[in-house]
Amino acid sequence: MKKIFLILMGLIIIQNASCAKDILQFDFPNSGWHKVQSPDGVAAKQCYVPINQSSENYTEMLIFYERILKNADISPIAILQKQLGKDKTNFTDIYPQYIKKDLDNAMVTWCSEQKNTCSIQRAFQGKEGVVVAIYMNKMPHYSQNMFSQWSNILGQIKLYEPQGENKPNNLIEL
Repeated sequence: MKKIFLILMGLIIIQNASCAKDILQFDFPNSGWHKVQSPDGVAAKQCYVPINQSSENYTEMLIFYERILKNADISPIAILQKQLGKDKTNFTDIYPQYIKKDLDNAMVTWCSEQKNTCSIQRAFQGKEGVVVAIYMNKMPHYSQNMFSQWSNILGQIKLYEPQGENKPNNLIEL
């Protein structure tokens, strides 16, 4: 029994040691976005909603997380396709359309008329793994402006590269 316990503890310590430490530099589109707990309870996801919204009651949500890969040959577009597979189980009527189909930096959008939800998702290569950024909208206007605006916003997310002593306040640690 002690051996099993020690093995489990060793695995937990190794898993925690391999956690990602990438930092994103991101400017929210307007003031008032605040961090909330992930609706699905995953602590590794960094979730943000606009002012006066919560993780239980939101219209818009930004989700950031990083996948640590054991196999370095898996590209960000493969991670994005895996995410789309999960989305298709929850939103059966979606037809994803790629905005950008680059192996190391892919972006896709989809809408579900049944659940009145739209999403724009981006996956790109981080230093420690693949970074995924998702914008969810539960009350979309289905306007082209929303899609172009949010694809531009997600497209501007970048990895933080320290330059000097001044640390900006628009950082998200994964």
